[in-house]
Amino acid sequence: MNFKKTLSFLIKIGIVVFSLYFLYKELVLKNDIVNFDKSLFFKLITDNIILIVIVLFLMFLNWFLEALKWRYMISKIEKVSIYTSLKAVFAGITVSSFTPNRVGEYGGRVFYLEKADRLKGVIITFIGSMSQLLITILFGSISFIILSELLFESKVLFSAISKFKLLVFLLLFLLNVFIFYFFYNVHSFISFFNLNKYINRFKQYIQTFTIYNSSELTNILLFSFSRYIVFSIQFLILLNVFEIDSSTFHSMLSVMLIFLFVSIIPTIVVAEIGVRGSVAIYVFSLFTINSIGVFSSTLLLWIINLVIPSLIGIYFVFNLNFFRK
Repeated sequence: MNFKKTLSFLIKIGIVVFSLYFLYKELVLKNDIVNFDKSLFFKLITDNIILIVIVLFLMFLNWFLEALKWRYMISKIEKVSIYTSLKAVFAGITVSSFTPNRVGEYGGRVFYLEKADRLKGVIITFIGSMSQLLITILFGSISFIILSELLFESKVLFSAISKFKLLVFLLLFLLNVFIFYFFYNVHSFISFFNLNKYINRFKQYIQTFTIYNSSELTNILLFSFSRYIVFSIQFLILLNVFEIDSSTFHSMLSVMLIFLFVSIIPTIVVAEIGVRGSVAIYVFSLFTINSIGVFSSTLLLWIINLVIPSLIGIYFVFNLNFFRK
């Protein structure tokens, strides 16, 4: 028993150390941040403190909505309180801060489950993440189509495929149809696994993908859509703080496209601000030359939505239960 307690404590210390190290490396050591004008950054924050407070409030609303979604989803295997769900979400953010593509988030959450099968909890958390990705792909695709003329004319990366514009649009449409059909009809695909006797041994876990009916899946998507609206508003407010001279319509389309690109680009750790900043500057160059303002907006959004929650989550990491009695 003492061995398990000691090992559990050491794992938690390891999580905290890794999280703080990766956040420190991104905030202090990266050239992107070291080389840009911090005085103007902090001046604009100070001059717009009310807007910053609103963005901070929206951060808590964003993660509260995620906690409500996870609680709604995980209730299929275990009832948890809203507070427990919040703790699990923040602990998951901390663990995900140093893991590739946020995979640590799944483990960070399920160790708050007291009795339920944790592997099923991981699958349920994965379904929730996929619902968020579906919303991101849908609105990102809409933005891409609307901005296609500008992208094809202005960006070398896209000009090469401009001759196949209609084909690209068709593929985007088919992609969205397929992923939403798959999301609502995953049971149809699961049936194929039953034909394989080796995979069939994991049937109880594979069946977890089918525990939600269409109405419940729609509710899950609505939770994800609500979060999408919240962090889009956050980004738009910060673009205003850092004086980006782009119309609200164009800014919203750019934000939708940025979220799409960031979600599909693999990253070593979720904390990679360089990737996020580069994508944002690339997209917004269609409408503004204020690349410093775009990077500043992206940086502050990253700090508010990921760094601060990661630091909050450190406290809840120490409540993770790795070994059940």
